[in-house]
Amino acid sequence: MIEKDSRSTRHTMPYRCRHAASARRALALVVLGPGLLLASCAGTPSQGADQTGEVTQENSGSSGQERDDSPGESIKPGESIKDAPSVCVAPEGAHVQDIDPEDSPVRPWQKPAGEELVVEFETSRLSGRYAGLLADASAIWSESPCLNAVPVQTCSVDANCVAVVEDGSPTRNTDGEMEWKGRGAHMESATIILYTRALGRATDNGALATIVHEMGHTLGLDHRLERSDVMNSVTTDNTNPVPDAVDFANLAAIYG
Repeated sequence: MIEKDSRSTRHTMPYRCRHAASARRALALVVLGPGLLLASCAGTPSQGADQTGEVTQENSGSSGQERDDSPGESIKPGESIKDAPSVCVAPEGAHVQDIDPEDSPVRPWQKPAGEELVVEFETSRLSGRYAGLLADASAIWSESPCLNAVPVQTCSVDANCVAVVEDGSPTRNTDGEMEWKGRGAHMESATIILYTRALGRATDNGALATIVHEMGHTLGLDHRLERSDVMNSVTTDNTNPVPDAVDFANLAAIYG
């Protein structure tokens, strides 16, 4: 059985996502300027089979609240992340921590035994700004000893591939969307869509936090409860785009 999951972000006023009675969704928002908010929603899925027999997961939402973050700090080129462990080893019985129970879980990739997981992020359809930010985000996640996030022009054959594309459509009130497909317990492919009409108003720090957040989902991470973390369902222009120790420990629990 093939499963699909879609996580999308919506621009709404005030800090609220559209609500559906069948499911709940967490809210993430980026403050872009006076009167302009960028909201990111993901939540528990409702499932239904399409005409091809595939199982489709769709998110629908509830509300969230604004928060005031202190300014975050971006990693500098060549700088090591202090919270990243040196080896991809999790204690016996370890499990992921601080996960938002209202989130819809994603699946991990299948990691080769005894080898580092390699995930390629395709940049051929990105403009300079977002290709550069994606390269920065790839370097951040590659600080984990469990995986190597590699920006490439075109994914190699049989690679664990994430397509990253831009959409400048003026009719889309979203900043980004992450979709994945998989069989059984593992993800097999994923796509990140960056809606540049909204993201273009964000600072580089805010846009980087958005990309790091969406890349985290494509690497198998769900939303965190910790409000200051980049994997929390709420991010702002001040969010530190560098994952914390729990994010890296969660990757070790998944892939170690």
